[in-house]
Parts: sequence; C-alpha cells; structure tokens
Amino acid sequence: MPDPFASALDAIFHGPGSEAAEIITIYGQHISDVRIIRSRADREARFGGGQMVAASCTVDISRSQASELNDGDRLLVGVIVDGAFVPVEEMVLTGQPVSDVEGMTWTMGYEAVEPAR
Repeated sequence: MPDPFASALDAIFHGPGSEAAEIITIYGQHISDVRIIRSRADREARFGGGQMVAASCTVDISRSQASELNDGDRLLVGVIVDGAFVPVEEMVLTGQPVSDVEGMTWTMGYEAVEPAR
C-alpha cells in the first residue's frame, strides 16, 4: 500500500503553484524531473530591542527527489514543452537546508542568478 503522506506530498508538488526544475549540485551532479514550490514571505526578526521585517525567498523541494542539498547548488526553473524541460530562470540555493517535521521536504533560501550578457 502506498504511503498516504508521500501520495499527498506528490499531489501538492504537482498542483497549482508548483514549478518544474532541475538541480545542478556543487559536485556537478544533475538531478532532473524535480518539482518545487517557491515562497517569498516577509519574516519578522528581532534585532537588539526592536523588530524588523525582511523579505525572504525560499523554495520547498521534496526529499524523495533530492536527498541532499548544499549551499551553492544551482536550480534551473522552467517549463515542459513537448515532454522536454526548457529552463527559463536560474537561481542559486543559499544557506543550509531545513527539513520539515516528517522529514519529507527541504526548505532552503535562494537568490536569482542574473543572466550573462
């Protein structure tokens, strides 16, 4: 019998708001057929005696698709055209990956990579 949590997570990563992606690790490994969910939420942080609000860019990736992530891994985000992945955006993963409570997804920061001219 399939794991109901894995089935639900798979449905989320293939639902509205998810995107097709490929990962190029800092070791040169290429991982294709990855699905991601981006978030650009504001986060509150304490600084001294006050608080500040900072924008954060994070991405969720299923651990079944990427068992390990590292600071500096590259993420190509794109679309599927006639069954082939076409990259349209590149980003670099930043910081350390954080796992959810069930250990099924990674959440990691990212920064957009400016295209070379």
